[in-house]
Parts: sequence; structure tokens; C-alpha cells
Amino acid sequence: MFEGRFREDLLGAIDDGLLVLGEIVRQALYSHIERMYQVKREEIPDRLDVLHDTLEVVFGSGTQVIERLIAKTLCGRLGLDFIEHENWTLMKYVEDLRKRLRPE
Repeated sequence: MFEGRFREDLLGAIDDGLLVLGEIVRQALYSHIERMYQVKREEIPDRLDVLHDTLEVVFGSGTQVIERLIAKTLCGRLGLDFIEHENWTLMKYVEDLRKRLRPE
């Protein structure tokens, strides 16, 4: 239950974060990911490495800004405060959020 909801919120945050680039660019990124990696849009929450690699190729150092925006959006969806960390990737933010939501 938790993981399904988390994936849904993550995909929504990715959609929203990429939308700042424009609908056409967002669709082009999703098409590229599907064509190059055989990963459909709905599978991206399980393959954040593919999203990261694609953003790196297309946007270079701008990837960090985009991934931070996605992480901030995800925090908002989850009702958590966003804590910015220098040099964190989206994968690291997601790992941290999972830990924050499931304290040991």
C-alpha cells in the first residue's frame, strides 16, 4: 500500500517537475527514455537512474536543478518539509524520503 502510493506521488512529482520545461520537452524526454531504454513513463519511478542519465545528457549541470524541483514537489505531495542537500541526485532524495516516511 505504502509503496504504491509513494510511486504514484513520485510519478506525479516527475510529471510536474518536467512540465516546467514545457509539455513538448516533457513528452520528448519520455519518448527518448522509452526508445533508448525501453522504460515506459509509468515505470520511471522504478528506474530513476534512467531519468537521471537522460537529464544529464540533455541538460548537463542543469540536471541538479530539475531533480531538486522534482524532489521538492514530491515532498509537498507527501506533506514533508523539503531539506535541500548540495550535490544530491533525485535517487538520493527519494531514498531519504522513504527513510523519513518509514522510521526504523
